[in-house]
Amino acid sequence: MARVLSRDTVDIENILALNPRKQTHATLHSTAAKKQVKKHWKRNSDKSCSKCEQLENNFDDIKHTTLSERGALREAVRCLKCADAPCQKSCPTNLDIKSFITSIANKNYYGAAKMILSDNPLGLTCGMVCPTSDLCVGGCNLYATEEGPINIGGLQQFATEETCKASGTPAKHSC
Repeated sequence: MARVLSRDTVDIENILALNPRKQTHATLHSTAAKKQVKKHWKRNSDKSCSKCEQLENNFDDIKHTTLSERGALREAVRCLKCADAPCQKSCPTNLDIKSFITSIANKNYYGAAKMILSDNPLGLTCGMVCPTSDLCVGGCNLYATEEGPINIGGLQQFATEETCKASGTPAKHSC
């Protein structure tokens, strides 16, 4: 029998057990290993690399997270709003992910953007470029389900862009 992670019904426990990224214990990584892993996050980090693909004026590696209102509402409603949310724990900006997703589900886009921007003034930028698949989305309890994890970066980008449109501020200025 699986270890009980919450006091919820067995169905919730079965869903939580599906997440292949759920760790049962802490892992230790040396500083040298962390530096090696972070090298692949940077664009053209090694300028002397002759066999590396030059990424100047090539933005094919940028993820496309733009959601329509309908898509954003569908994603927000899918969220389980976990009591011990792994997505929130893995966010480096300590964003209140459950709250802003709940606001989007209630069509309160301004409230969602306000929560995002109060925790992180670069909310729109982070929604577009943050490596969410390694962070919050990677910890989502819906990761192993058929529909996949919640598109948190897309929801973050949607909420901040909608608020920028409503206020008349160009999105490139991050509201």
